[in-house]
Amino acid sequence: MTTARRSTALFVVLLLALAGCSTGLETRPDNTTQTDEVRVGALMYARDLEFWQLVEAGMRQAAAEAGVPLHVDVSDRKLQNESQVLDTMYARGDNVLLVAPYDGEASAAALRRARARGQTIVQYDERVRDASFGYFVGVDQKALGEAVGRVAQSYLDSMFGGHAKVALLTGETESHGPPRREAFLAQATGAEVVTTAEAVGSPEKGAEAFATVLQSHPETQLVFAWNGAALQGAATAAARMHSPVKIVGVDMSRRLADLLARPDSPVLAVADQDAYQVGYQTLRTGVALARSQPVPPTSSVDPVIYRNGDRQALDTFYSELDNR
Repeated sequence: MTTARRSTALFVVLLLALAGCSTGLETRPDNTTQTDEVRVGALMYARDLEFWQLVEAGMRQAAAEAGVPLHVDVSDRKLQNESQVLDTMYARGDNVLLVAPYDGEASAAALRRARARGQTIVQYDERVRDASFGYFVGVDQKALGEAVGRVAQSYLDSMFGGHAKVALLTGETESHGPPRREAFLAQATGAEVVTTAEAVGSPEKGAEAFATVLQSHPETQLVFAWNGAALQGAATAAARMHSPVKIVGVDMSRRLADLLARPDSPVLAVADQDAYQVGYQTLRTGVALARSQPVPPTSSVDPVIYRNGDRQALDTFYSELDNR
């Protein structure tokens, strides 16, 4: 055989050998059916907020109904921890993963690794920016803004003839901030925006932003707060300042529920993500996929509106919180 023919034959053999090799990273579906006992691992940012506590409560209720074991771990809002926890879940034998990705870009690599291992994956609250992952449970952030925007417009109609001066406490640097603000304004069509102020981080930032807005624009008649921390801080500042200005916003907490129960509450209404249902439906979706049952790619949880004085809705919130 000539040297050229031997080289060609060797090349073909190498190609055939490579074709039969696995890199361990081939694309697998995230709805992989599990033939072993279903074991669920859930990853969340932390347990410090009532949102995550209610998510966990919903998951535990669904796990009890489905008869599956559930382990819940936290990343403490650190990307390195997230990757390590996902590895721990695999080593522990969790074959269904319920994941709230910490970062839309950076978290994708760890999820792709988990999928290559054959784990069933459902994302909730946030998604990675990788369209090959198909299953998600959560509340549309625009729907939250729209819901509270409709309440605000109703208030403007009844109190100010449909138009009023509105200030926005925003979170433009956060992923949920812009869609909530835009959707709010799309529904609150009578809002004349007099100013905006960033309120990201803690309730103290919300309180500072509210005080600054009222000092620089005393003509303000309504304030929108983009998330729970900003809303709680604004409400605290409004009570301290004895301000007549009403506040609407997104994300519920026990503190805000207590305020909404008061007749003199500065908080008019809160749109919430119904965290309990997010957790409950996320676990049910993961178990159904693992058992090869049909599931829609996206399960949307409707937002809940809590209004000042709505005792029935507030009692439901307190009940879910106390039973977590």
